[in-house]
Amino acid sequence: MYLIEKFYEKVLKKESPYYAKYPLVLMVYKPIRKYINVVLIPNTPFSSLRIYLYKLIGFKIGQNVFIGMKCYMDDIDPKMTEIGDNVTISYGCYFACHGKDQGHTSIKIKDGVYIGMRSSLISGKEGIEIGENAIIGAQSLVNSSVQANTTVAGVPAKIVS
Repeated sequence: MYLIEKFYEKVLKKESPYYAKYPLVLMVYKPIRKYINVVLIPNTPFSSLRIYLYKLIGFKIGQNVFIGMKCYMDDIDPKMTEIGDNVTISYGCYFACHGKDQGHTSIKIKDGVYIGMRSSLISGKEGIEIGENAIIGAQSLVNSSVQANTTVAGVPAKIVS
């Protein structure tokens, strides 16, 4: 917003923060989206309602998808997360699409993937893609792409079969 930029420049004598350039609607929407994504959706007891709410705030989610409770999908740029059809994401999984000196990169989950409970997917500097029918073991840390029809597990995730 123009007023925030001028306040920083004239009064505080500092460069204005990046969000000062956002339109007012976006400045109001982002905290609401954060609340929906971090508080409301993970505690919603119905999977179909969770999926609907994720789609409502901008995530790309296919058909016949299950996302368990207590999952956290990175909402900095929801369109960077794409989930295909017939995917199961078990309870308590985390998805991160940004980080220090990284920018916003994508997480693409292809059709038929199973992600075990409490797994973390971190997109890194190039983004990651989980291939069709891949299986990610419980409590795994996925920080690189996984080939189709592969089972990975561990921290960091390594091929087990």
